[in-house]
Amino acid sequence: MLEFFSGSSSAVNSKSAVRECLDLAFGEDGGGDASIVFVHSTMGHNMPQSHAAIREYCPNAEIVGCTGSGVIGREGVSENMRALAVMAVVGDECAVVQNAGLTGSNSQQLATETAQALQAKLDGINMIYVITAGMDVAGDQVIAGIESVFGPEIMLFGASAGDNGKAARTFQFHSDKVLEDGITMVGFSDPTLELLTGVHHGSLPIEGMTFEVTKSDGNQIVELDGKPAWPTLLGRLGLPPETEPGSVMGITGLGEDLGPDEAAEYDNTQILRVPIRVSDDHQTFFVHSTCLEGTRLTLMQRDEKHIFDGVDRLMARMTDALDGREPVAVFHADCMARGRMTFNKILKDEIIAKIQYPLAGDDGVPWLGVYGFAEFSRLSGRNRFHNYTTSLYPLVRRKSA
Repeated sequence: MLEFFSGSSSAVNSKSAVRECLDLAFGEDGGGDASIVFVHSTMGHNMPQSHAAIREYCPNAEIVGCTGSGVIGREGVSENMRALAVMAVVGDECAVVQNAGLTGSNSQQLATETAQALQAKLDGINMIYVITAGMDVAGDQVIAGIESVFGPEIMLFGASAGDNGKAARTFQFHSDKVLEDGITMVGFSDPTLELLTGVHHGSLPIEGMTFEVTKSDGNQIVELDGKPAWPTLLGRLGLPPETEPGSVMGITGLGEDLGPDEAAEYDNTQILRVPIRVSDDHQTFFVHSTCLEGTRLTLMQRDEKHIFDGVDRLMARMTDALDGREPVAVFHADCMARGRMTFNKILKDEIIAKIQYPLAGDDGVPWLGVYGFAEFSRLSGRNRFHNYTTSLYPLVRRKSA
């Protein structure tokens, strides 16, 4: 059976941060038996130094992870310029594959190839942790590629990488590699483990702010209401078309309507899409999922009460799913716009406490989270790609185990 250990640190020195994380994770037992070490980091750390320090503690482990605007560990949240969190896995029932060259246009093809390589590497995979580049990716096509190999029943969870709010460069890690265009898959085959998922965003539609996608190309939105997409969207906000996406991600969330069953489970009537980058001429913009012509998109607005009430309802559903079991580990993907970009530290810490305490109590369950650009999580029995959400992934032992 797989075992999990975690720790986080705000130490400025990258090697010292690793030492603190792994000391918190393993205590005096060391980490020599670790098979995988997941790493999430803010942009300020020297990742080659961090990875070298991990190899000193865990010489046999594969290192996987990504950057974000902040990290979340069992010790809490840090959005410092240098913050680091790790989750170490001990056991043989896991495997890692990474590929480079991911783009929005090849997301399905490259995901298929990566999933095929993962399937060949480990038998019995029943869940896959996915990390992708944050800037140029079509998440729905990544899902389609994985499902073409493993089928729609495969449980997917994970995140796209993020940066410090600039929407400029994101990084993904695998052992000695640091990529900007990577896709990483970690397969788990421990038959005693069950993955639970929960997802929620806290945005509400703004009345009178609905657009129709009149021209698109995959995940590139070319026209809204028959006019150039980016100037049209920004014009409704009173902003010039020269505005860069990174400076307005907190106010340009676009909602795509959900069916009633999905909306009930999601606790929201729209799934959100973020304009993540624009064309060189600032006329079109790209989102993280395919957007078909004829799609209605509504400008959304963060609602503090909806966020806090939604977190309470999310945790109530999660408690029911736990059915008295304590998680052996919790993975966590959170949108960077739910961190410092939206809330001050007190409110943010209150949100995280509302999430962590029902799952971990005072026992300090191993926990690893990142504030990235997007999240993989199931919704109404389907693998979906989300923006602006809190997505939780507790791992529990099956009752028959």
